[in-house]
This record gives sequence, C-alpha cells and structure tokens, in this order.
Amino acid sequence: MILQGIDPRMTEALEGASSLQLFQLKALIEGMLADPRRGIAARANLHLGQPVQFVDFRDGQMRRGKIIALKDTQATVLEEGTKRTWKIPCLAIQGYHGAERRDDHALYEPPPEPAIATTHAREFQRGDTVTFNDREGRNITGVIVRINQRTATLGTSDGETWRVPFHVLRHVLDV
Repeated sequence: MILQGIDPRMTEALEGASSLQLFQLKALIEGMLADPRRGIAARANLHLGQPVQFVDFRDGQMRRGKIIALKDTQATVLEEGTKRTWKIPCLAIQGYHGAERRDDHALYEPPPEPAIATTHAREFQRGDTVTFNDREGRNITGVIVRINQRTATLGTSDGETWRVPFHVLRHVLDV
C-alpha cells in the first residue's frame, strides 16, 4: 500500500527492501521516537496559536492547522478549512510559516496559562463554541445553548445535545 501524501523518493528508496529490513527500520524508528529527549525538544518548539503541519496517518496526506491546546506530549490542532480538531503527539507536528504571517520577526505571544485549573459558569456564555472529551475519549465540539448553575447544555452539528460540567469544557478559539 502506497500512501499518496508520502514523499515519492522515500517510497522509491524502500520499494526494494525486504520485509525483514522494513521491520528493522520500523524498530529503529520506534526506538528513536521513544527517546524522551526528542519528545521534550518537539514540545519546546510548539506554542498556542502556532501554524503547524501534520500527517493524517489514515491516508498519508499533510494537513495544516493551528495549535489550540497543549499538553506534555500532545497538542490539539484545529485543521484549516474543515475546522476539525485533532489530538496529535507533539512528535508528529512541525511548525510552518503560514500565509497569514506578515512579519518574519513578529512572534505570537500565547496567553498566560491559568494558575488554577478551576472553571466557572461565568467564563462561558450562550453561543460560545466549546469542546470536551466524552467518556470514550472522543472530542465533541458544540455551541452552548443553555447555562445552568453547574453545567452547560451544548448542541452539536449532528443534532445531539450534551449536558456537560464546566470543568471539562474548553473554549474553541476562533482562528
């Protein structure tokens, strides 16, 4: 199986390799990616709002987006065009200079991280676009249609309704 988005030179170089050689290469790559120094270096080069590119491992296509959330080993990226959110290992992301960047010397200053991770109802309003992870780990994005004392009711694009506590909600940045 040849993935369309992969550099054809890499495919050509590996075309004649035996299965054993490909498995050796796979073990080498997995070992290199597991090196914690590589992960720390990858995370250190990423910040909120940064334009990035990444590989969709389903079809090998390169995709672009902006980082909207960061954790130690993964980032949440809002894809250009589709506005789909992706949770991607920091190792699988590369920054790029997007067309919207006007001055090569101007750097994005991300907002300061909140000191306390408590979330309250007053931080959200009806009409806000928010996201959260359901119990199965799926990323759900919706619009707040009702605010209660401890929860918000969200409507999703596929017609579902969710009642979600505020502490699991995250604002979706309009990029």
